[in-house]
Amino acid sequence: MAAKCALALLAFAPGSSASVVARGQTFLGNGMQPEVVARTLSAVEEEWKAQAAVFAECDDTNGLPGATIVNCADAPSSFGKSCSTVVNAIIQGSGGDKDVAKEYMADVCNQKTISGWHQQQCNTLDLAVRKGMSADKYANRQGFDASKLCTGFWSSFLGQEKQRMAKEKAEHEASEKQAEDEAAAAEKQAVVKAEEQRKTDAENKKVEEAKRAKEEAEASAAQAAERVATKKAEAKATQEAAKQKVAEAEAAELEHQKALVKQAAAAKAAEVAAPKPVAAVVAAAAKKVEAPKAAAPKPAAAKPAAATKAAVETKPVVAAKPVVAATPVVKKTK
Repeated sequence: MAAKCALALLAFAPGSSASVVARGQTFLGNGMQPEVVARTLSAVEEEWKAQAAVFAECDDTNGLPGATIVNCADAPSSFGKSCSTVVNAIIQGSGGDKDVAKEYMADVCNQKTISGWHQQQCNTLDLAVRKGMSADKYANRQGFDASKLCTGFWSSFLGQEKQRMAKEKAEHEASEKQAEDEAAAAEKQAVVKAEEQRKTDAENKKVEEAKRAKEEAEASAAQAAERVATKKAEAKATQEAAKQKVAEAEAAELEHQKALVKQAAAAKAAEVAAPKPVAAVVAAAAKKVEAPKAAAPKPAAAKPAAATKAAVETKPVVAAKPVVAATPVVKKTK
């Protein structure tokens, strides 16, 4: 990636010494495309960031059990080569002129394609390059020590990255801690809500059971009242029927008595109306004539009858002897 950046920067370098001496718009107007360089530099900075992260982790875990087997010296060596290529491209592209390099790098670092951390590193690199350049353009072009500049820039870059990584780690740990606390609080709140819901459900269940029991009791009472009313109605109907039967029996008895009276009256009327035979009439008349004579008692015969009655009344009563039943003799058999 460093080679790509160097090629991009060198590819747009001006082709004559006159254009190298020129400033401002003349330098940018010779085909240098800051937008393309900004994208390329942004990608290189990502590589530098990864190298710094690897070195920081390797440096922190060096000597610990299970530490990475990656050579920690590879990261700064790779960074130095990449950085030297980029710095030399800026020096040669600007013709060794500090002002031209400043104007060009300002244009590169303010492109829309580079922002945030990348823009900050772009400005830092620009400042480091211009601090390392002298006022002698020729000396800059011929003897600029890019390796020395990149060594110092690596130390600064690595320190910044360690701080950034430590901050990110702290923020990550704080975020995790906050997430854990929020999760614990949410879990606690969920437990509290679950307990409250359980109590609410239990209370609602009690209310529902009490309501159901009340409704069942009311329904049972209503059924009992209905049965009582039915039985009373049945008893009343039975009583009314009994009264009706008694009244009907009395009416029937009255009709029976009336019928008997009518029957007797009819029989008597029939007897009076029927003609009697002559012999029966004569016999009845004779019987009426002889009846007084037979009814008169004889005086002489009255006394013996009275004496006999007195004798019967004064005669003692002899009690009858009880009859004893004979006990049968049972012969014993040998």
